[in-house]
Amino acid sequence: MPKKISFIAFALFAAIFLAGCTGPSAWPGLAASDKVAYLAHTNAVFAVDVNTGAELWQFSVGGGFLGSNPSLFVTTPVLTEDELLIVPDSGNKHTLYALDTNDITSDKTPNIAWTFSDVKGHWVAPPLVVDDRLFAPNSDGNVYVLDLTDGRTEKSAIEKIELSGESETNRLWAQPVSDGTRIFVTSLDHRIFAINLETYAIEWQHQLDAAVPGAPVLGADGMLYVGSLASKLERFDPATGDHESVKDTNDWVWGTPVTDGDNLYFGDVAGYFYSYNTKTGDWNFDPIQLDGAITASPLIVDDQILVATESGNVYSVLKDGSDFGVWYHPDQEGNVYSTPVLSGDYILVAYLQSDYYFVTLDRDGDVKRTFPEK
Repeated sequence: MPKKISFIAFALFAAIFLAGCTGPSAWPGLAASDKVAYLAHTNAVFAVDVNTGAELWQFSVGGGFLGSNPSLFVTTPVLTEDELLIVPDSGNKHTLYALDTNDITSDKTPNIAWTFSDVKGHWVAPPLVVDDRLFAPNSDGNVYVLDLTDGRTEKSAIEKIELSGESETNRLWAQPVSDGTRIFVTSLDHRIFAINLETYAIEWQHQLDAAVPGAPVLGADGMLYVGSLASKLERFDPATGDHESVKDTNDWVWGTPVTDGDNLYFGDVAGYFYSYNTKTGDWNFDPIQLDGAITASPLIVDDQILVATESGNVYSVLKDGSDFGVWYHPDQEGNVYSTPVLSGDYILVAYLQSDYYFVTLDRDGDVKRTFPEK
């Protein structure tokens, strides 16, 4: 099956699943501190000691995978400064859980600090923590603002920011980003919104030519950049919303670009990897085609950029583009759609349709362990 068709089929499958919750799973969500990996995979969330591979705890909800109302944990968990792990349930329970990672029961289950479920859509986007507030986009087209310090075990939103019109529901699938004055939210209905952090008013919105499944990023030049399914890299003035398309890409841009000084790094679903210079307004080098769709963000490690493809391979690209090659090749089948994660001295890569959920690699790309151990 051609690379793009394979990815499109999977993306559509995931969308149908999230709409009806009757299929197997979407791709997993992986986050980590320096010592602990947090993996949302199908119907459970796992905490794993990165140095030993030991499972520290597991969280699941009744009505498991084959039950009448299964939970679905696929969204990347978010760890707060108070070490609460915010876990969205993307199934039909429509619940946001805050797990206390410092309060683990004798059966290795974290206690629930609070929940929030006053929504009508599925949780897909990871929420954003800004000081003592949580900004949580839901696929019902609203961003819910929660007070993290109110002490309530059943949260109510202190604000519901409505982004939907009367006849449509925006699909909010990406984590917002903030410049300290506003938060920026992208939507599958082709729009990007700037919301004032204090008043919650929409300061501006702009409609692009296609859906925006990834999050925006702030460049070193102070501008806001985002890729879209119009196969373009777009630039916005964060204060005014003034917009221009700065570069065409070979195919859809699904993931979120990452920044390194004046440079932006990102990929597309045809497998092309790009390096854009915000100062010159041009590519740093000709796009490099890898062996599969790139849906995840790259990971910068030392002087190299690690790029995972749908094929399961992880490539290393030197920052100047002068050399690239396969950095890690799995010893079995499996697909990568999630962004690799740096945890201490290790790189973690989550796999779908594999015998293990994620692999722990050292900085040379050598396997230290898998979870679960194979």
